[in-house]
Amino acid sequence: MGDIIDFPNLDNAFIEIERTEAFIQTANELSTFLKALPLNNVDNDKLVELMVKHVKEAEQGAFLQGFSMGHEFSEYQGNEGDL
Repeated sequence: MGDIIDFPNLDNAFIEIERTEAFIQTANELSTFLKALPLNNVDNDKLVELMVKHVKEAEQGAFLQGFSMGHEFSEYQGNEGDL
C-alpha cells in the first residue's frame, strides 16, 4: 500500500460541500414550483425530505467516484511514471 494519511482526530474531520450559484438558483426555482403545487403539509414535507435524501446520495456518490478516480490516477502515476 502507498502513502497513509493519518487523521489524528476523526471526530472533527469533515468535508464541506460548497454550493454553486447554479445549484442555489435551481433550488430556488424548485422551491417556487413546489409552493404552487396543491400539496398538504404532510405530503409537501415528505416530498422535500425525499429530494434532500436524493441530493445527499448523489453528492456522496459523486464524491466517492471522484476520490476513487483520484486514487487510481495516483497509482497510475506511481506505477507508470509521470504523464
